[in-house]
Amino acid sequence: MDNKVLETIKARRSIRAYQKKQLNKEQINALVEAALASPSAMNLQPWHFIVVQNQSIVNELGQGVVAYFKNIGDENIIQRLESRNNKVFYDAPCVIVISAKPEGMYQIDVGIAAQNIAVAAKSMGLDSVILGLPRVVFEGEIAENWKNKLQFPEGHEYGLAVAVGYAAMEKEPHERDHSKVTFIK
Repeated sequence: MDNKVLETIKARRSIRAYQKKQLNKEQINALVEAALASPSAMNLQPWHFIVVQNQSIVNELGQGVVAYFKNIGDENIIQRLESRNNKVFYDAPCVIVISAKPEGMYQIDVGIAAQNIAVAAKSMGLDSVILGLPRVVFEGEIAENWKNKLQFPEGHEYGLAVAVGYAAMEKEPHERDHSKVTFIK
């Protein structure tokens, strides 16, 4: 079937290396519009989108994530981070942090919004990676610092982040495992 949306979905990859080229205002606005167009349970729209282009904030946030896992001694994640040069946001020029009010089906709503951003990015010639790992700096003692720094609305929690930019790597698609599908007629 020839369909641009399906082609875009199939072409999208989680990219973990970005060029330093910043997104323009039109691209960012289009990503924000795609996020805002996301469906949500009971139309609660529990989210808030924080567009971060300040690289020092992005780097500091990433360093906080790495420090957290080193402090707790999670060797699996430490090794994974080290294999990626301790990059959490992979030098992406733009990170969209999605916070949400914990109500309704907010976790699913946040995931849908993140996917809208990722697919929209791909449709515009950009790439992305959806990130749950940064959640650790939005919990515990340091949470308020980060919520304030990123201007979370009152009562919001971290949902996901989407790093977006121009890919500095290529990635093959994952093999599609059709054994994970059941058809009932």
